[in-house]
Order: sequence, then C-alpha cells, then structure tokens
Amino acid sequence: MTITNFHQRAMQALSAAPDNTVLTNLIKQAHELTDMTGWADSIIDKEYKVSDAFAALKDKAKAQYESTDNKNIAILHDAINDLLSAIYKHDTDLTPSTFADNDDTV
Repeated sequence: MTITNFHQRAMQALSAAPDNTVLTNLIKQAHELTDMTGWADSIIDKEYKVSDAFAALKDKAKAQYESTDNKNIAILHDAINDLLSAIYKHDTDLTPSTFADNDDTV
C-alpha cells in the first residue's frame, strides 16, 4: 500500500462512523508504512503535500474521536502522527546539512 492509498482509505473511513475492524486495519497499515519509510531512496515529502494532507487527516481523526470517544480512532491518530514523524526524520536525514559536516575544528 502506498502512502496515498492509505490516506484515501483513512479519509474515507473517517467520513462516517468507522467500523473498529476497519480502524484496526488502518492502524496496522500505518505502522507498516512507518516501518517502510526508512527504505525510501528519495525524499518523500519534498513539497510538503504529504504533511498537509496528513495534518487534515489527523484533524478529521481528532474530530471523530471527540464525537465518538472511540479509542481506536485515537490510536489511528497517533499512528498517523508516528508515520509523519518517520517521514520527517527520513527526509531530514536525506537533506544535506547546512553545517560543514567535515569541519575538523570540532
């Protein structure tokens, strides 16, 4: 599953009162994507479109949780946050540093 497919499925699931089985599957998929993030060979979120889309998804999850008090929605929200953090870390690791990495004066 791609990050885009995951986002689409999660948005669709959160557009109505989601089934706990669907939520559990989405949580599992978010964890799998998080684990796979480090394997990407290029920057994932170069134009911050992923960050923007997933911020909206997190907002949707938070609103659903507040109206339903479903703990699986809260877990999904946190799994999405973990995925975003992994993407940010991966992209930061691939971005050249602004500091001199080979400075021998340190």
